[in-house]
Amino acid sequence: MTPAARVAAAIGVLDAVLAGQPAERALTGWARGARYAGSGDRGAVRDHVFHALRRRRSLAALGGALTGRGLMLGTLHEGGEDPAALFTGAGHAPAPLDMAE
Repeated sequence: MTPAARVAAAIGVLDAVLAGQPAERALTGWARGARYAGSGDRGAVRDHVFHALRRRRSLAALGGALTGRGLMLGTLHEGGEDPAALFTGAGHAPAPLDMAE
């Protein structure tokens, strides 16, 4: 998986968690459906998800919304990364950023 695909997977899992599903169940469900993901990919997605959940409010403020997408945008901003480099919409990457983001 590319880094952008890992971010997209984390967004999906975070959206499920924010909708009320337990984090472990959401991650397990994603991992079972993503048979192509290796152990490094699963670990990276898990790290993204739990980091975002631990710092939910701060990252939501940085990312502009309390959504999976907003939390991952906040994570990238916090880490000094350029979200536009990952949010391209190409392949399995998250949809491109809009003007508000």
